[in-house]
Amino acid sequence: MIFSKIFCKKNVPAAVVVFSVFLYVMSMPGPDAAALAWVWAVPLALWAATRPSWKSWLTGAAVFAYLSGVLSLIWLRHVYPPLGYLAVFLLPLGWSLFPFLWLVALRFIFPACEGKSFAARILNLLGLAGLWILLEWILTWFLSGFPWMPLGATQWERPAMLAYCQWTGPAGASFLVIFFNLGVARYIRRIAEVRNRVSLDDGTAFARAFRTFCPEFYCVLIPVLLAVFFYWKACLEFRENSEKWFSFAAVQTEFNPMEKWSPQLAQENASVLERLTLEAAGTTPKPDFALWPEAALPFRVSAGAEPGSYAEWLKSLASAAEMPIVFGGIASAENNGYYNSVHVAYPQKGVAKEFIAKRHLVPFGEYVPFADVLPLRKVVPVESDCTPGTSAEPIPLRLGKKEFLMGALVCYEDVFPVLGRDLVRNGADFLAVVTNDAWYGTEAGAYQHAAHSVLQAASLGVPVIRCGNAGWSGVIDPLGHAQAMANDAGTIYFRGTETFEVFGSTVRKMTFYAIHGDWFVSLGSLLFLSAYLRNRRWRSSKK
Repeated sequence: MIFSKIFCKKNVPAAVVVFSVFLYVMSMPGPDAAALAWVWAVPLALWAATRPSWKSWLTGAAVFAYLSGVLSLIWLRHVYPPLGYLAVFLLPLGWSLFPFLWLVALRFIFPACEGKSFAARILNLLGLAGLWILLEWILTWFLSGFPWMPLGATQWERPAMLAYCQWTGPAGASFLVIFFNLGVARYIRRIAEVRNRVSLDDGTAFARAFRTFCPEFYCVLIPVLLAVFFYWKACLEFRENSEKWFSFAAVQTEFNPMEKWSPQLAQENASVLERLTLEAAGTTPKPDFALWPEAALPFRVSAGAEPGSYAEWLKSLASAAEMPIVFGGIASAENNGYYNSVHVAYPQKGVAKEFIAKRHLVPFGEYVPFADVLPLRKVVPVESDCTPGTSAEPIPLRLGKKEFLMGALVCYEDVFPVLGRDLVRNGADFLAVVTNDAWYGTEAGAYQHAAHSVLQAASLGVPVIRCGNAGWSGVIDPLGHAQAMANDAGTIYFRGTETFEVFGSTVRKMTFYAIHGDWFVSLGSLLFLSAYLRNRRWRSSKK
């Protein structure tokens, strides 16, 4: 066949791997080429269909998985250099294991579509897509968890492609994209099969179309079209049943992440925060509250307001601004540890006693794994280890006569779907993400991080508000529409404030995913197991 002749040439497999890496990396948030996500796996699938030697395939799969990981995470070099460079090259060793395993399964299952019934072919495609979302789910807990950039996150600026998330969670978007890739590859294979037998120019247009008909391609196309329909329907419903809940001012400080912990700069940084907050309070219309980033200042906060304390300063600032301040702080924990936390300071009343502590800590950033055994240290310049929070209870946010339950996600917690789901199941009306994306430089890192907040909103059906020290600050509505804070030059990397309005549904109900969790991943696992066992039996019968 034509592809067998092409892929047997000396440099073609290497070119396929490099081209696939390019498509995959460019489809990630940042380069703004999300359309490439729908075809990145097509060249690899076409190569797999020619049944290359396992030695050649495993080499190519390893190169693709590792190189795509390095290039996707290249912005990590900005995190506490030169240690960040180690993360760029070491972290993908674990992270890339999962696309590598999927490519092994692709080589085993995809070629088995040739000459099989439609039912067998579609089961193979469903099984491979199911394996992909299973591997993404495993990444949420493997080695403490780093589920960065699920394939569905590439569609973060295309909310229509996230329409299934309300039922399936983020896995549904990833399934849709990889399933489409496989369908396109099968369609191209079908055309090649027909061309190998007869000329595509022979006969009428109808006859040519009939010969190249590929039912599995339409099976992957129909869910995409249905997603657009469901999205359109959800937009109409939200328009009819939504109301303005509140407005908030995102206060983006753009402090140097390494210097913000310096005691010498603390007073200067406090002055910047005070100025920005009062500027936001003076805008028209006035926001209902201000939102500060993660660990906005390097002081421990308490509910008391002793003279000269950080809490007293917060109370005074909230009173001067005449609005509450939701802020990332540092709260004292047992054993001289600390919580990376989110608090609310009210005018006259001061800092509320309720707060939310970060539950999923960053290895080497907030604690050191195996610190008693290995000579390792944290990259964040805070001597003591952070203590993980244990509660997923939202806290009240009182805005005049209104009260909302606020769930908070700190730092990179929004990349873990289960953390947002826990908060919503416990009654959170909206999620607030406070983070410090200044660690990532001014490249794709902040956009990649923000994409996870979009998945949280689309999956849980609640608004998500966001504020970073630098990077992506803004608001995301329950359908996944994102509005970012940017300056006149169009960049998200700057110091300033912007006020956003937040709309929520008048009919408050949890999404199917919020109630039932990762059922879709279980279904994907069963599909893969079915495809694997069927192909194993078929191969055994051929021996």
